Amino acid sequence: MPALDFSKWSPGGNTTLFFPAAGLDAARQAELARQAMRPDNLGAEQAGFVSVEERRLRMAGGEFCVNATRAFGALLAFRESASPEATLQGIARQKLANGHRYEVQVSGWQTPIRLLVRGTSPHWEVRAELHLPSCPITHPEQGIHLVRLPGICHLLLDGEVHMQPEDCIAASRMLRRQYGMTGEVASGVIWWGRRAGLLDMLPVVHVRDAHTTCIENACGSGALALALLLAAKGNRKPLDIMQPGGSSLHVHIPDDDQGTAIIDGPVDLVARGRVWLPDAQS
Repeated sequence: MPALDFSKWSPGGNTTLFFPAAGLDAARQAELARQAMRPDNLGAEQAGFVSVEERRLRMAGGEFCVNATRAFGALLAFRESASPEATLQGIARQKLANGHRYEVQVSGWQTPIRLLVRGTSPHWEVRAELHLPSCPITHPEQGIHLVRLPGICHLLLDGEVHMQPEDCIAASRMLRRQYGMTGEVASGVIWWGRRAGLLDMLPVVHVRDAHTTCIENACGSGALALALLLAAKGNRKPLDIMQPGGSSLHVHIPDDDQGTAIIDGPVDLVARGRVWLPDAQS
């Protein structure tokens, strides 16, 4: 049973596993991710495969993920630090006062993504700046909007009209069928609303080729989709959107001609090591 190197990250609670991409085709990546994400194994909400040298990230199902992208920035900063092991042990805490900047390629998104990483290992703040292509927003019925991003789409349900169901997984499955989302590489169903003046959301994300469906503790692309919807309605103020895990994501769609979006929030390194998976290949 060969071993596979891994690292586990928590971008705002959206637990993410990273594995080396070398030598693994898309089908093998999806299978390894399914096994590793199980609660009786490493346990996570999603997984990706990285090439640090090429600064490239491919999610297990080829989807796009904002939070994994931000975690990739933290991984790059960790690898770039003078002594990662000493830093983790508190011997040489290396604070990124001015931040490290990276440009990365991520599955599902056609253009490079800029990252700014600040903080001290194993805790960072990572900002992603994306160049936005056309992201169609449709309004199939009252209180429901479908936002299509590259690499993932999100169905947004306004909590004032659509109450959060008891079984969100079953409801999301039905809604994906109802609104023609079953063929998408990845799709989210998000119940959102306002509490005590704050935006919050509950995302259920399905990744087709990885065969995973998960109620996520944070969803960066879902927060972006919600910000795009509100911007289309005239609200382009910076937003802090509370995530189910208790953290918030800062999202801003600037009112300019640059066509950019900014998503910022915490990223923590949870664990590093080797994992033995039944199907892993050396």
